[in-house]
Amino acid sequence: MLTRTLAAMGVVTLSVAGVILTALPAQALPSSATIAAPDCTVPSAATVSITVDNAADDATDLTYKIVQDLGTVLFDNVTLAAGESDDYVLPVLEDVSTTFQVIDTQGGVISGSVQTANCTPNLSPAAVAAIGEASCLLPTGGIIPPSPGFLWTFDNTAGIGAADYEFVKNGTVIESGTLAAGETRSYAASLTPNESGTSAIRSVDATGNPVTLATGAFDLDCEPGPAPTGAVTDASCEIPTGGILVPTIAGVEYTFDNSLGTSDAPYAFLDGETVIESGTVAEGDTRIRSVSLVEDVETVVQVVTEDVDGNTVVLDAKTVTLDCVANVPTITAPTEGSTVTSTTTIIGGTGDAGETITIVIEPAAAEAAPDDEGPAFAAAAIETPATLTTIVQPDGTFTLPVELANGDFTVTATATRAASASGIVPASTSASSAPVSFSVAVVSTPAGPGNGGGTGNGSLANTGIDTAQLIGFAALGGLLLVGGAMTMLARRRSA
Repeated sequence: MLTRTLAAMGVVTLSVAGVILTALPAQALPSSATIAAPDCTVPSAATVSITVDNAADDATDLTYKIVQDLGTVLFDNVTLAAGESDDYVLPVLEDVSTTFQVIDTQGGVISGSVQTANCTPNLSPAAVAAIGEASCLLPTGGIIPPSPGFLWTFDNTAGIGAADYEFVKNGTVIESGTLAAGETRSYAASLTPNESGTSAIRSVDATGNPVTLATGAFDLDCEPGPAPTGAVTDASCEIPTGGILVPTIAGVEYTFDNSLGTSDAPYAFLDGETVIESGTVAEGDTRIRSVSLVEDVETVVQVVTEDVDGNTVVLDAKTVTLDCVANVPTITAPTEGSTVTSTTTIIGGTGDAGETITIVIEPAAAEAAPDDEGPAFAAAAIETPATLTTIVQPDGTFTLPVELANGDFTVTATATRAASASGIVPASTSASSAPVSFSVAVVSTPAGPGNGGGTGNGSLANTGIDTAQLIGFAALGGLLLVGGAMTMLARRRSA
């Protein structure tokens, strides 16, 4: 009986835009599906039997669907409890290739095959066959890089009708089918670097009995290629997705490179303890996957594989934190409850370099405006409430000098981050920082006394006034000054 299986056709692994189309981990493990070869015992039509099995031992359900010809859903969202299985019998047409897939709705393809019912033998005496010599660098049609193997060819270009064929490796039919007159089928058989065995191409005679058209033997002795490598990028607000050079997500990009390998290699991409993706990368291929991360959450991202003994090997690991949205800045000056005694108040703090800091200064109370008897510098003070901006420097700090009148104030700050270069991450503004309360109390310095009547050595000139009287006047004047200052202070406090 002649069958063509997708597993056999999987010798050539498809690759689209850097994404390898291999099956992902199933929703329930170990789940399996068996797609049998067409059964020709049904009188009206050949049939294909499909068995889906959920052998999970952790009570995990398996939800699957069965798809025909890559687009027609025959059975959708069927759920199997652990330990259960389903059996299906589906009709197929004679000499028509029909694709069946059993797909885990959460994890990818469980099983798939292309089945061709060949219940009536097709003989073409003019068909010929050939088996190429095994090579450690067999070309594979440009779909994947060269790899060890050999080439089967069944040629019915001179045929007078349809012809059945089978490609056989070590006694197992790897692919079978029917070629119309004028057609040729070539198939690359994948081998391990040190594999040996036999191969054959078979057809049928006029009575439907198998006929061997070509035989061959292979014994490869290829040096193993370099081990696969893995890498994960730093967290970024703009990274490609799956190797397609269009920034679409904010996160990290994993790479598992088996381009120089001589055998398939297992891999897994981890986000913390979560397995983002795992599977097998064929020899000569590379798997790239971009994964979004949660903002401001530190996580360890890893690319891992297994050694020949099944032990986990970490190929690359990083501790990353995604930071694409503006964070709340911190005001470090003035400090809470402090008093500024200089004519310039420095508003300072920390934030993310390059962000715009918006500072809001408000009087502590509506009556906190300066009075007319305040220090002379108050004439240059800014009016509050005031909204001012500055930029965070490369070292992560910002400073903004302002002139404020005497009084009590509160200050808050927000940070604004520009959109990412592609606009995938929009501009963002943080919440306000915790308010900081402070006071400004600048005392004006009185002008010094004139020295027109001085002697130049610190003693008073003789003006005819008794020294004791002068000291008395001076003391009285000092008391008057102290009294005036206390009156002004009282007025300020009651204003």
